[in-house]
Amino acid sequence: MASAALIVFLASVGLLIVRNVWYSVLLLGVEGVALCGMVFLSGSANLEQFGVGAATLVIKAGIIPYAMYRVVKEWPLEYRNDRPLPWWGFVAGVVLLLSATRVNHLLSATGVIQNHTLFFYGLASIFLGFLQIVSRQHVLSQVGSLIAVENALVILATSVAGQLPLFMEFGMLIDLLVAVVILAWMSRLVHRQFNTTDVTVMRFLRR
Repeated sequence: MASAALIVFLASVGLLIVRNVWYSVLLLGVEGVALCGMVFLSGSANLEQFGVGAATLVIKAGIIPYAMYRVVKEWPLEYRNDRPLPWWGFVAGVVLLLSATRVNHLLSATGVIQNHTLFFYGLASIFLGFLQIVSRQHVLSQVGSLIAVENALVILATSVAGQLPLFMEFGMLIDLLVAVVILAWMSRLVHRQFNTTDVTVMRFLRR
């Protein structure tokens, strides 16, 4: 499971760095495949585990990336790139990774963490997802960061609880699927209405 969590963490780093939203969609698909692998490696094989793993693969590595792909392919090439990560984003990323290491160390004495490696990868990925939200302007970068945070929450919960209850895993998958479909639809409307994918351009709506 640690290898799958590492893949999710590296994909979160990639989501923060890459500018082309095509690559963001691909990295989210990679995260979905990695999480599917975590499900199958988390315990003894049974029908429930197979169902959760299959649903994770279909939703997180299939439907969600495909929904984002359908939105992006309708945009001209100039709307498929985000702005470069600002210099302070790299500094904040290093600080957040060090903070995740510190939190992992502080909580190690409490005994609440079952797997410290998974805890670090999960918490660090959450921090990087939040950093992407505040440092990027592309509307699909915002959507992708929310998905990445949810993926990291699964890893973090697994590091503490060992394995999530079945109803919670299916509930999170359904919630994520509904949210992404709505956000993808809203992204398309934003581009059609304002002819831009930069969320900062729409600040005039507050006036």
